[in-house]
Amino acid sequence: MRLINKYIIINEVEKRRSIIRLISLPLLIQFYVIFTLGYLNITPQLYNYEVIHTSAIIFTAGLLLLLTPTIANQVRQAINDKYYATTLLIFLAITYELTYLATVPPYYGLSLGASLDTATYLQSFASLTYYRQFLVSFAGPFFSVHASPILLLIYPIYEAYPSIYTLMTIQVVILMLPMPLIYKLGMKILNNPKHALATALLYILYPWITTAYAPFEVVTLAGSLIAMALITMYLNDRRAYWASLTLAMASIEYVPLFGIGLSIYQALTREFRKLAIPTLIYSIAWLITDYYLVMYFSGWTHNIFSSLYGAALSSLLTSITNKLLSLKATRTLSIDPSRNGIDTISVLNSIIQQAISQYDIKTQYVVEVFGPLAFMSFLEPQTILLMPWLAALLTNFTPYYIPNVYYTILISAVALPATIWALRKLGTETRKKALTALLIINTIAGLLMGPLTPLSGLYYGNTIPNWNTPVANQYDLAMIRLANYIPWNASVAVPATAVPWYSITRYGWGNHGVPFFGPNSDTQYVVYSPLVQTGYPYSTGGSNYEPYAFDDGAWILKANYTGPIKVINGFYYENTYVINPVLPGTWQYPIAQIPPTNITIQIKTEAKPQQAIVLLNTTLLKTQLQQPQGITCGIGPGEIGVPGNTYIAQPITINETTKINTITVFTSYIGGLATAELAITSSPIPNQENTIYTYTFTTPWWCSPHSWATPITANPGITLKPGIYYVILTFPIEGQTVCEQIPNAPKALLINATTGQVIKQLPCTLGTIITTNARSNSQLILPINITIDILGNEIGINGSQEIIMNMETKNIASLSLTINTPVVEPNVQLIIKLKITTQHITEQSTPWYLIPTAGLTPTYLLLISAIPIIFKKEKR
Repeated sequence: MRLINKYIIINEVEKRRSIIRLISLPLLIQFYVIFTLGYLNITPQLYNYEVIHTSAIIFTAGLLLLLTPTIANQVRQAINDKYYATTLLIFLAITYELTYLATVPPYYGLSLGASLDTATYLQSFASLTYYRQFLVSFAGPFFSVHASPILLLIYPIYEAYPSIYTLMTIQVVILMLPMPLIYKLGMKILNNPKHALATALLYILYPWITTAYAPFEVVTLAGSLIAMALITMYLNDRRAYWASLTLAMASIEYVPLFGIGLSIYQALTREFRKLAIPTLIYSIAWLITDYYLVMYFSGWTHNIFSSLYGAALSSLLTSITNKLLSLKATRTLSIDPSRNGIDTISVLNSIIQQAISQYDIKTQYVVEVFGPLAFMSFLEPQTILLMPWLAALLTNFTPYYIPNVYYTILISAVALPATIWALRKLGTETRKKALTALLIINTIAGLLMGPLTPLSGLYYGNTIPNWNTPVANQYDLAMIRLANYIPWNASVAVPATAVPWYSITRYGWGNHGVPFFGPNSDTQYVVYSPLVQTGYPYSTGGSNYEPYAFDDGAWILKANYTGPIKVINGFYYENTYVINPVLPGTWQYPIAQIPPTNITIQIKTEAKPQQAIVLLNTTLLKTQLQQPQGITCGIGPGEIGVPGNTYIAQPITINETTKINTITVFTSYIGGLATAELAITSSPIPNQENTIYTYTFTTPWWCSPHSWATPITANPGITLKPGIYYVILTFPIEGQTVCEQIPNAPKALLINATTGQVIKQLPCTLGTIITTNARSNSQLILPINITIDILGNEIGINGSQEIIMNMETKNIASLSLTINTPVVEPNVQLIIKLKITTQHITEQSTPWYLIPTAGLTPTYLLLISAIPIIFKKEKR
């Protein structure tokens, strides 16, 4: 009787699922029908935002309806298993936290590193919605480079609420989806819900999963879906396996290579052997499809293997596939031994050379990726599975082998499930001990390397982020708010860091594009912040643009605008300038352009004594720094040219425990623009262990129109014990620095940045000023006159004083702080506190969600709610 009832219940459940599928299917299909009819201009009235938006909402409702049985099933399991309920609550908590960290800090703070990649997808979707362009962005057609049909599934979900938040939420949810599956895998192997929960925790603690949370990238989707395919295979859930594998194949063109590796693994194992041939055929079919998809959209010019940076390996694979699959594709490399064996040998030699380049970094990468898993994945033939992306180690493209870059997900998403699966080979008690060890290792690794806590600053050598500090300043918020004042279909130029906020409805470089290097002939609006550097060098395009709107230091400039200046908010600016040490010359700090208004300027100066270690000729330094602008680029007295890809190591001897407050060097580039790095190490060959402090500084003066070396001052705030240290100045491109012949001073070393080999000992000492502990707390009245110029008012400064000025600007005025110092005072630190306000100032309050401690409140609540569930006693 019970069997009959059970059969009836199962039959009824399947019947309801079938009904739900029948209802949801039309809701899903209707979007693609409506969009296609409108996009192809068959029914043009369907191609507008309102129709597409409404249709996308219906699609999303249909998708949720389709997933309802699965969601309901998860809830039922959670009700019956408190440890699985805890797993789901932690899943929701971490999903929210990663979504928050992926969205609020980088985008409200206008982070360049997270902006451009995400903007590519935002603009690609905008091109589908507004411009009848098929996934086009400022980088060109997406499918002309990558094969990612999964974007066509994500698009209607995104279009239901087109926002950066939606896009990042989709990515993070997919990234975290393997976690509940890991729990079930833990139950299968350990047969204990407590240990299954610990197994699920490994997924979020293992750092190279959670570090892939941003920016939005199909690579991250690929890694997560590969992990799901692998886990569902272990769980013998064939339906979920093929669904996960299909979504993974649709994410990016690299995945079919994993599928081929997976089929080899399946063929080697008795349990999964039946899947080997179907998986192999399916993977090869996807690889061929991806090849032709990209070839078609690129006009038969781009091979999918060209997307793998590292010329030798990429060229070899490109040539092979072109010969096998295409008659139209350009053949860039001959590898036919019968015709020319030299090409093959040359290519293989190039691959070997690239493989051994940066071998120390690559070795460290392998240790950091597999170390937290105790290399247990190698107990299985999983190496075959990992090899497709481990082949990236044969290239010389550094981002491929930096663990916290999202590419690592293509390895880590396979290595972690493989490690858990390998536990089954151990005895029952040994499994538990191994799991405990992995949990401890990954808890430490997750705290120090992952994004879930701010402690990662300790590992990466960065400042530990203060989660009580707002992630955006008033100028970033002003830049974002100005998006509301520009028509959606207007072309706009913005700084690179602000691109995502202006990419929702503007897809590329054309009439409605978002150029981010400056305006072009089609640009109608320019959004510009002269207050802060926001990415790449940026220009407002000259006099063709006139002020239109002003918002806390961020401008909108409209082409050929002739009306009055529209002031949206008043202007408030506050900053502290530290001149340490005081060097001769004119130092100009541009602040903003301001409209006609009443302005109040408050200046407070403070001079403090500062002990300095000076390794340069201060008399010659005065001459070097005061050369006039506009002369040709060249090497002046006491300066030396430095080739690119080298660094200078200057030994410094510390005789007693000393706190280093600041360190100043002098540099400029002979050609080009780049960032550079200043470091303090305990060895002339820097590595992670001997590097004490690093400081990446923005582009110093290019030689034209300047010819001298620019002072670069960093503020380490570190304490050094007695010993020999090295000041390392890295030159990524050809540059010059102050390097003088000083009697009895140690000479600098010129070192190859790639090999670490000493090129030569220079006949000079790197020009350096290091300030240490102040000799006293008493204030020092400067014996020299320093002048400050602001809005044409020249003010003499002699020590510590406070000045308040009220004035009126009748025209647009350039607001900048200019400091003139006639002589070198390396033992003096000058602090200038500047506060500027205008009339009609409206102080902007900081939204609670911009402070991470407050913004992560939902995460805390979800984690707290999991505690009583864990300790709830089971009913007997």
